[in-house]
Amino acid sequence: MALFKVQALYDFVGESNTAELSITTGEVLTVTRTDIGEGWWEGLNSRGQSGLFPEAYVAKIEETAPPNMPPPALPPQNDWTGAQQDDDWDDEWDNDDTYSEIANNAQREPHYTNEPNQNQFAYGSGQVDNISESSYNVDNRVTKKSLNIFSSYVKSGLESYIFGTLKDIPSHTKIRIFRENDNVFRWELISDPYTVQVTSPKKASKMGGLKSFIAYQLTPSFTGIEVSRRYKHFDWLHDRLSEKFNIIAIPPLPDKQISGRYEEHFIEHRRVQLQEFVNYVCRHPVLSTCDVWRHFLTCTNEKQWKEGKRKAEKDQLVGANFCLCIEAPDKDLLASTIESKIESSISYINQMDQCIKGLMQTASDQQKKCENLYKREHTKIGESFFQLGVAFEHREGGLFSDLATDVKKIGTTYIEIAKLCEDQAKIDWQPLTDKLYLYRGITSSYPDIFSMQKHAEQKKKECERNTQFSHQQITEVRKRTDVLTYSVFAELDHFQAEMNTEFRSAMRSFLQEQVNYYKNVVSRLEDTLRKFE
Repeated sequence: MALFKVQALYDFVGESNTAELSITTGEVLTVTRTDIGEGWWEGLNSRGQSGLFPEAYVAKIEETAPPNMPPPALPPQNDWTGAQQDDDWDDEWDNDDTYSEIANNAQREPHYTNEPNQNQFAYGSGQVDNISESSYNVDNRVTKKSLNIFSSYVKSGLESYIFGTLKDIPSHTKIRIFRENDNVFRWELISDPYTVQVTSPKKASKMGGLKSFIAYQLTPSFTGIEVSRRYKHFDWLHDRLSEKFNIIAIPPLPDKQISGRYEEHFIEHRRVQLQEFVNYVCRHPVLSTCDVWRHFLTCTNEKQWKEGKRKAEKDQLVGANFCLCIEAPDKDLLASTIESKIESSISYINQMDQCIKGLMQTASDQQKKCENLYKREHTKIGESFFQLGVAFEHREGGLFSDLATDVKKIGTTYIEIAKLCEDQAKIDWQPLTDKLYLYRGITSSYPDIFSMQKHAEQKKKECERNTQFSHQQITEVRKRTDVLTYSVFAELDHFQAEMNTEFRSAMRSFLQEQVNYYKNVVSRLEDTLRKFE
C-alpha cells in the first residue's frame, strides 16, 4: 500500500544481483515501505519497478497542509533523548557509510575539503567582520538568525568560555602547555607513545546480503587487541573530534565515494589513507589521549559502544570550552607578541597551503600521465620497434634473423618499461599525493582557528572597554583568552614539527623510488644494448 510520494535528490545506482532500485535525480517515487531499517526505504518508480533505495537520497513531497494548522513544536536543542532515542542508536550507527556520505555532503562541506580564501587569513585588517551583539547572548543561545560568519562561534562555545558562563564543569584531566621562550609554546609530550595498525579490510554484508560494507581491522600497540571499524565509524569519530577540538587542526579522512567502493585497489588505497589519519592522531599530544579516540580504538562491546557514544555526544567540554581543560603558563601574553606571531603564522600557513595544493595537483597529474599517457607512449614505441623486427624476419633467405630477434627485443623492452611506468605511479606519486592530501586538509582548517583566536581577542578588548565589568572579571577574561591563544600557538608548533619530520621522510621515500625506477629502466635498456655489441 502506497504511503507517500518522494522525489530523488541524487542519482543512485543499485548494486547488481540485489534488491536495490536505481533512481535518477528528480524522479518521483512511491514509497511502499519505510520499516526496512538501516536507512533504506522500498518503493516503486514510474515504470512499476520495485526495490530498495537510500532514505537520504530522497525528499518527501509535502502535501498542502490544512489552513490554520499550527507547526509542530521543536524539540529542545540539548535534549539528547528527544529526536534520537537510545534504542535508535544501532540503526543510526549501522547505516551504510556510502549512503550517509552523500546526505552529509549535501548538508555540509567535509572539514578536510575546506578551501580557504586568502582574505580569511587577514588579521587586524578589517576583512573579517565583527559578529553582531544581538545575534547571541552569554547563555550560548541563538536569539536571532545571523548570516555573519562568526555565528558558528556561538555554537562552538566561544562566548560562554570567554565570559565563564559554563556551569557545573565536569571533572577532567589537565592538558599542559609549556613555554620554552618568548616564541616557543608546546603541548606536553606524550608520556606513553603508541602506534595503531590499520589492516585486513574485509567485505561483509547484512540484511541477508542486501547491504555490503568494508570493515577495517585496527590494532593498538598498547592493547594488542584487534577491533573492527567501518568508514562510517571513522566519519563519526572525525565529527566528534572536530566538534570537541575546534582549536586543533584535525587531519582529514579519505574522500567519500559511491561508485567503485568495493574494488580492490580502492579499498587498499582507502586503507592507506586511513592509516595516515590514524598515524597523525596517534602522534598528537592532545588527540591521542582523548576519551573518544581511546573509546574508538579499544571498545569491542556493543553496550559499551552505546554508552561511549552517548557520553561523547553529551560532552560539555567541546569547542572553546575545551580550553577549560588546558593548564597554560601564568605569564600574560603581550598584545604586540600575539599580533606579531599570529600575522607571521598566517603568512606561513597561507603560503604553505597554496604550495601544497600546487604540488598535489602536479603529483596527481603525473600519476595520471604515468598510468595513461606515458604508458601509452612507451607502448607505442615498443610496438613500432617490434613491427620492424617482424619485417626483418620476412627477409628472403633469413639473412637478418638475428637482427630481427634483437630489434624485437627493443620493442619488448619498451613495452616492459610502459608497464613499469604504470606500476611506478602507485609507488612514488600516489604516496606523495596522500601525504600532501593529509596536510592540505590540516592547513585548510587554520583560517577558522585564526578567526576564532581573533574573535576572542576582540571580545577581550570589548570587556576591557566596558565599565560594567569589574577588575576581577576582566582579569578572568584576559586569562581565558590567553589560554586559548597559548593553545593556538602550541598547535602551530606541533604542526610545524610534524610537517618537518613527515615531509622529510616523504621526500626521501619519493626520491628513492624515483631512483629505483630509473635504475630499473636503465638496466633493461643496457641488457638490450648488449644484444647489438
